[in-house]
Amino acid sequence: MAKQRMGTRERLHQIDSSIQARVTRVRDRLLPITQIAVAAGIAFWIATHIFGHKQPFFAPISVIIVIGMTGGERIRKALDVSIGCVLGVLVGDLIFVHIGQGGWQIAVIVAGSMLIASFFSKSQLVNNQVAIGSILIATIMPPGGEVTGIDRTIDALIGSLVAIGVLALIPQWPIARARTEIARVLGLMSSVLDDVAEGLRTRDEECITDALEAIRASQRDIDDMTSAVRSGQESATLSPFLWGARRYLTSLSRVIPPTDQAVRTTRVLARRAHVLCEDNDTVSEKQIEILDSLARISLDLSEVYEANSRRLQARVIPEAVNELRALGGEAGMDVIEDGAVLSAYVILAQSRSLIVDLLQVCGMSRESAVAVLAPTSVTPKYPPELYGGQ
Repeated sequence: MAKQRMGTRERLHQIDSSIQARVTRVRDRLLPITQIAVAAGIAFWIATHIFGHKQPFFAPISVIIVIGMTGGERIRKALDVSIGCVLGVLVGDLIFVHIGQGGWQIAVIVAGSMLIASFFSKSQLVNNQVAIGSILIATIMPPGGEVTGIDRTIDALIGSLVAIGVLALIPQWPIARARTEIARVLGLMSSVLDDVAEGLRTRDEECITDALEAIRASQRDIDDMTSAVRSGQESATLSPFLWGARRYLTSLSRVIPPTDQAVRTTRVLARRAHVLCEDNDTVSEKQIEILDSLARISLDLSEVYEANSRRLQARVIPEAVNELRALGGEAGMDVIEDGAVLSAYVILAQSRSLIVDLLQVCGMSRESAVAVLAPTSVTPKYPPELYGGQ
């Protein structure tokens, strides 16, 4: 009995439900919690015992805001938080604290503080922090008591500096998450291409519909991949324990743009395949074979990033490059069957673009990648390096 084919949704669910994925998610949650807890306690202790502040509210709050940031750029955001807290304290103490409490007063405080902040910085984070600081001072922390404006300013700076210090001394290993996210995106692309090829072969519109829905929902995966690499680069910059990983993270960062572009190319390809299937038109068997090969190569690349094996990488990457170069030489206009419709030509064009994208993922420059394609112009900008199996 033939084994039932697994669709894109089922494969993605299987990936998400794996034990390794669950362990990774738990680990990714526990470390930031530990960082925040340790840094908040240290910041509170420094503000209380070293600076003598009796209510160092802004110290742990700044810690939570800075470490809670995602997507990298924590250093810049920490500076924004500090500036925002300082401005919020000054604006709240000097301008808004005496207007009282109430609905219209809060409206005036928020509008006025954000307007004032906009003259000092274009950062939305700074503007928000100024408004938050002004509200806190005008409501629950008025300056008539034991806590002064300068105390709040110092507390905000303490929290931001301690947060950066803890991120440097208790870093999150950046490579594992970055590789996992890249592997997931490439695996998604492989599943979609596999379903598109199968849908075109069997004229199964539902199969292509599932693939199209999956690739349309891929923007979050792209964002997670980009965020993971940026966060990793920042962690490697902050922490001396990770300085040895900076070179490798730089290499990973170069993979992000072509991988992002490959997903976008696959999305367009799947959409056009869906149109072709709706119109009850067909493509040549050779075009379907090219999609099969691209799906398999994407899966191989996904496994390289997931396994984190230098031996596997040294074997798979050269093999993938050779296969893609051969596909580029085969993906010429002659693969289009007679009487083909526009959608068939679009699918060929996107398949050629995907070959270029994947070659760039493997480390080739765009110029060299484009040069492997069978020319479709009498005056190609990049003369073919490999054509017709030469």
